[in-house]
Amino acid sequence: MRLHYRRYGAGEPLIILHGLFGSSDNWHTLARRWGQSFQVFTLDQRNHGSSPHESAMNYAELTQDLHQFIKQERLEAIHIVGHSMGGKVGMRFASTHSDLVKSLTVLDIGLDRVEGKHEIILKAVSAINPDEFSSRDEIKRELQNLIESPPVQQFLLKNILRRLDGSFAWKFNREALLEHYSDLTMDLDLDQSFLGAVLFLRGENSDYLEAALPTEILQYFPLARLQTIEGAGHWLHADKPDVLSTLVMDFIS
Repeated sequence: MRLHYRRYGAGEPLIILHGLFGSSDNWHTLARRWGQSFQVFTLDQRNHGSSPHESAMNYAELTQDLHQFIKQERLEAIHIVGHSMGGKVGMRFASTHSDLVKSLTVLDIGLDRVEGKHEIILKAVSAINPDEFSSRDEIKRELQNLIESPPVQQFLLKNILRRLDGSFAWKFNREALLEHYSDLTMDLDLDQSFLGAVLFLRGENSDYLEAALPTEILQYFPLARLQTIEGAGHWLHADKPDVLSTLVMDFIS
């Protein structure tokens, strides 16, 4: 599995891991900012963006993909920033490959199972077959019929690919993500603790992560600390990019 990625800047390596249904495109602006001080890699995880599609998908495989990428690029002393699903990948990688990780920033996710968070997105992704539409505007109108939130509409619209023959398709592997959705939202089981620096950032208006770190997280990440970004929901990088940028830079610097 050779993951598609974008590279920005120079310096110590910083890897950004997107969330479920996301891609490296979601992180371009912040990657450019952080690239002024670090060598930033934004990855498309398997079955997302421009990375290969594969029927198998769970956190063991996502962690293995990340390890393969790090070996491929010959990286060490890495800073990892992971959002949601990407945060779980980051936590598992730090637990299993602590010698390679200098710091870990986890955005709005914990170790617990995620329940009842994606019904609207799942409904739209299941209902829409992009190749049945003749224009991006038609797909946009259909998304507006299914989803009230304009940011979520835009989030999914960015996942529409126009093929060379003019037809449309989902960028992500819809079948694999729907089939393995329960695997990707399950409790994250860790075997080892990570004794390095860890920052959890949560959105004030999000219910993915409690306002105080639970004992289970501190058991595996004893040096972890938590900060809340006021006025932000689950998509911190979209809601409060400037605040997020500053907090991450202050932490990893």
